[in-house]
Amino acid sequence: MYEECSARLRMVRVILKDGYLDEVSHPSSVIKYRPEEECIYLLTENKLSSFSLDGIYECQIDTGKGTLACTGMLLERYWNKSGNVIKFRIQNGFYKNLVN
Repeated sequence: MYEECSARLRMVRVILKDGYLDEVSHPSSVIKYRPEEECIYLLTENKLSSFSLDGIYECQIDTGKGTLACTGMLLERYWNKSGNVIKFRIQNGFYKNLVN
């Protein structure tokens, strides 16, 4: 459904009391979307250590019909033969990202 679409991850909130809020938008691409698990697998060129597992992220996906966004948490970050992979768990479903 969203496979091979470009995406951007941006931290919007920190869970830890003294955590670091990373406001940088990290470009990535969607490898796989699993609606039954409510998970998106993303491929990124950034170092995996730059992504915190203790934060809430917004994921914006550029589709042919516009930009969709959702919020959630990172469940896993790992490296495989495809590259740096992030497993993103959707908490607050997709909504259109309106530009004013």
